[in-house]
Amino acid sequence: MFAIMPFLIIVLSSDYTKGEIELRAVKHQTVNCNERTVLQCNISSSMPLSIVKVYWKKTEDKDFECDPTSSNRPPGFECNYTGEALTLTISNPTPANMGSYFCCIKADSGHGAKEINVSIGQCIGEFSHQMPEPKQMQCSFNGVYPEGMINWFHYDKNLTSSSTVTSLVNSDGTFSITSVLNIQDDQEKYKCSLWSLKHGKYLKDQEFEVPVHADSRPISRISTQHCLSWTLIFLCLMF
Repeated sequence: MFAIMPFLIIVLSSDYTKGEIELRAVKHQTVNCNERTVLQCNISSSMPLSIVKVYWKKTEDKDFECDPTSSNRPPGFECNYTGEALTLTISNPTPANMGSYFCCIKADSGHGAKEINVSIGQCIGEFSHQMPEPKQMQCSFNGVYPEGMINWFHYDKNLTSSSTVTSLVNSDGTFSITSVLNIQDDQEKYKCSLWSLKHGKYLKDQEFEVPVHADSRPISRISTQHCLSWTLIFLCLMF
C-alpha cells in the first residue's frame, strides 16, 4: 500500500510522459459561489494519439470520477472531451466543491495529468427576518461563506451587545448565521449587517422597521373590558 501511494502521486502530478502528451490549464482558480463554472485542460501531442481513456479525479474524494463516455457522473458535474480539450463543468459551485482536480488522459503512447486547485469566493447568502417575540427582532443570512457575524445598528449606534448570535455549518460548506436583538422601541428603524471575519468588511446591510404596537395584546384588553362590564351589572343588581 505504502509503495503504491508514491507512484500514484508521481503519476497524478506529472504534466506528461512518453509520447510527448502535454496538458495545459490554469492551476489556481477562484470561482464565484453558485455560478456555473467550467474547468478546462488543453491537450496537445507531438504525434497522433490513440486515446484509451480521459477523465477527472479529485484528491479530496477518492470516489470522484467524471468520465465523458459514462452516464454515471458525480451529481452537479458535467465533463466533455473534444480531442483538443477536456472540460469539467461545476453546475452550482459551493465550498464543498473546493479542492484539487486532476484532468487525466491515457493513450497507447503515454499518459498525463494536470492539477487545478479550485477555491470559492465569498457567498453572501439569502436574508430573512422576523419577530420571534414581541420585543425581539431576528435577522438571518443562510448560505454564507466564509463564516461571518451579524452586527446591529440604530442609525450610527451599535446595538450588537444587546443581541445573541448562532452559526451553523450547512452540508454544502456554507454557514447559516442568525442573530436575535432585544429591542426597546417598536417604532424604531433597525439595520442588521453581515460582517465577513475573513475579509474584515461588511458584505450586506438590511434595514427594516419594527411594526407599530408589535407587542400589544388586544385580546387581553377586550377581556378586561368584559370583566368591567359584568362588574357594573352585578353592582346594579345589588342596589
